[in-house]
Amino acid sequence: MRRLDNDREAGSVSVFVIGLVVALMILAGLVVDGGRAINARAAATDDAEQAARAGANQIDEGELRGDGRIVLDKPAARQAAADFLAARGYGRGDVEVAVDGVTVSVGVGDDIKTSLLSLIMINSFHVTGSASARAAVGIVDEIGGAP
Repeated sequence: MRRLDNDREAGSVSVFVIGLVVALMILAGLVVDGGRAINARAAATDDAEQAARAGANQIDEGELRGDGRIVLDKPAARQAAADFLAARGYGRGDVEVAVDGVTVSVGVGDDIKTSLLSLIMINSFHVTGSASARAAVGIVDEIGGAP
C-alpha cells in the first residue's frame, strides 16, 4: 500500500517546476523587453524633440527682411523635421509633423520587437514620442510668446 501512495504523487514536483520556470521566463521577459520598450520610448521622444528643433530653426527670411516679422517657413520647417526623422530611420507612416505659424509639433511611433515575450505570443511593443518647439529669437524671446 505504501508503494501505491508514492506512485500517485510521482511527477507532481515536475509540474510545479515547469510552472515556476514558465512564470520566471515571463517575469524575465517583462524586465528585459519592458526595459527595451521604455528605452525606445525615451529615444522616440528625444528624436521628436530634435526634429521639432530642426523645424523651428527654419525662419522665413523673406518676412524677416521685408517687414521684420519673425515667422516660420512652414514647408521648410516640415521638410527639415521630416528629413531629420528619416535620417534617424523613421518611415513615412511613423511620422507626424504639424506646423502652425509659430510652433513645430512632431510625433513619432516605432515598433520594438520582443525577445523573451515572443515566447508567449507578444511579438512587439508600439512606442510613441512627441514634442513641440518654437524658434528662439535673441536670448529670452520666442516667436509667438513670452519666455
